[in-house]
Amino acid sequence: MFSWFQLSRRVPALFGLALMLGAILIACGGGDDDVAPTATTAPAVQAAATATTAPVVEDVVQTLDPEDIPRNRTLIVMTGGENGRNPDWQNFNVFVPGGVGGWHTGPLQTMNEPLIMFNVLTGGHDFWLAESMEVNDDSTEFTLKLREGIEWADGMPFTAEDVAFTYNLVRDKQDELTNTAEIFLMDRAEVIDPLTVKFILKESSPSWWVTTLTSNHGVTEQILPKHIWEDKDPLTFTFYDPDKGWPFATGPYTMTSASAEQKVFVLREDYWGAKTGFKPLPLVQKVIYIANRDETARAQMMIKNEVDSMSMVPVDTLLDMFKENSKLVTWSKQDPPYGYLDWCPIGLFVNNSADTPVAKSKDIRWALNYSLDRNRLVELAERGAGVTALHMITPYAWFDPFEEKLKPMYAARSLDANPHPDKVIQLMEGQGYAKDDDGYWMKNDERIVMNIGFPSWLARYGVHLVRQLEDAGFDASMDQSPGAGAKFGRGEDDYSFGCKGPSGVLGMDPYYMLSLYSSATYRDIGEPPINPWATARWQNAEFDAIVGQMSTLAPTDPKTAELFTDAMEVWFDELPDIYISQLIIRHLGNEEYWTGWSSKDDNYGFLHPWQQEFLKTMFNLKPTK
Repeated sequence: MFSWFQLSRRVPALFGLALMLGAILIACGGGDDDVAPTATTAPAVQAAATATTAPVVEDVVQTLDPEDIPRNRTLIVMTGGENGRNPDWQNFNVFVPGGVGGWHTGPLQTMNEPLIMFNVLTGGHDFWLAESMEVNDDSTEFTLKLREGIEWADGMPFTAEDVAFTYNLVRDKQDELTNTAEIFLMDRAEVIDPLTVKFILKESSPSWWVTTLTSNHGVTEQILPKHIWEDKDPLTFTFYDPDKGWPFATGPYTMTSASAEQKVFVLREDYWGAKTGFKPLPLVQKVIYIANRDETARAQMMIKNEVDSMSMVPVDTLLDMFKENSKLVTWSKQDPPYGYLDWCPIGLFVNNSADTPVAKSKDIRWALNYSLDRNRLVELAERGAGVTALHMITPYAWFDPFEEKLKPMYAARSLDANPHPDKVIQLMEGQGYAKDDDGYWMKNDERIVMNIGFPSWLARYGVHLVRQLEDAGFDASMDQSPGAGAKFGRGEDDYSFGCKGPSGVLGMDPYYMLSLYSSATYRDIGEPPINPWATARWQNAEFDAIVGQMSTLAPTDPKTAELFTDAMEVWFDELPDIYISQLIIRHLGNEEYWTGWSSKDDNYGFLHPWQQEFLKTMFNLKPTK
């Protein structure tokens, strides 16, 4: 089985160096799931859903090509949606449920630019719309200086007014919006002058800038043009009207057409970055984002060079694709683990506010944990090219000292990658359960029934996970119905299988992943989560107090490790979620038309077309023909 050490230690120096450089730069001032549409989605969405046939990619390039841009200057990306369609394509408001699907499938990566671009694999960052940042002594004030000459695509200047407006609006509506990062720690955003904005926090938080001001899933994923949004209702406005040129942002591309099947973006010759000398115009002249097909269709389209970048497929499919097309690459080229160790560990997630035996009993949650053979799951689902997980932090090299503190907890709880059927029996019988004639645990004539939501990209785990739970006496089944992930996010379903991040991110962890389990991120059932990962709906006063202290400390503060140990003692005792394995990101690039994909040899970012950092890919790709 592939060891995470083999991957993470190829760039170990970058982690420590990035942290040091980050501190210097700050001081000196230099420098992914399905969401079902809701009432906030434009009415036209339902009408659009009647179409069923997705156009052939080759035809798309011809029929939607008013600028006559050839294939060898066009980047075709497949991600998001399913069965060739994106249900949320008309909603370009990332802060409301249903908006992430529309925004993350093209506009985020081509049109929108962050204040600070963050590389989660290294902890390094690039100032982007912001030119520099100053932090006061107690980390309660973060002052950003914006670059001169930034323009919105409609020609209006981009100023501190836009930034402050966005953050204050999200703060005011934080209980109803999603993708708000740690906006709850912010008191206000103030305009100092047209190019300077100051963020004032309610309390000290050294890592706040990483979580909330950067491309690392912060509010900056969508800075709003104040001159458009100031009279709009952020809970219903979809920012979509082609006649008015909506949506738009500051980035190098403009959207020329959109449908449930695809979005088309064309290079802007008047991009502010080129005019000011910040960035040269990308050589990619057009970008087409198309919705996911099924696994077989995705593989064939990539093999035939109809697609240049695409979302993940299982390892066995990936290996077959490599045999058919030598120009397909992952972040680790065509070598194991066929990608990079991601910051989003995979697990069996529980709605701890649900009215279920699992939610009400930590002993039953531990019994579920002891039912699982993690080594076997990884072997079957990942063809052995995977890594098991016992908690929510990705084990990058910087985490080694923290991992050492967890080992006594593992030993005390017999927590490892192996199943422990004797402990399952002990815990379940201790809770008053006995097995019925079918071998399922039962109490008061009721079984423990678990209908677990699975996204298609993790279906390889599903069959084997369900079988292991059934063998241990739990009546488990897979749910792959559309919108299952969104329902779990709102607390309307009880179980889900997925990943949670951003974990293992240098500069914000271990605090941030613990904060996702704190009461600060708690939402009542039926309300959207504060971000896609804050779904545990678990509350513990002792845990809250510890994490609250951690938020005021830098990750390198010796007290951080001490508090982390205390917090994990509580978390392991309660086990609100059950982690299974580390996610290996195996997004593909195709070198038939484009070279310069991010890789282990050129780690300028990561090959992930769903994330904002994919914008850096547009600037780095070079045509082969």
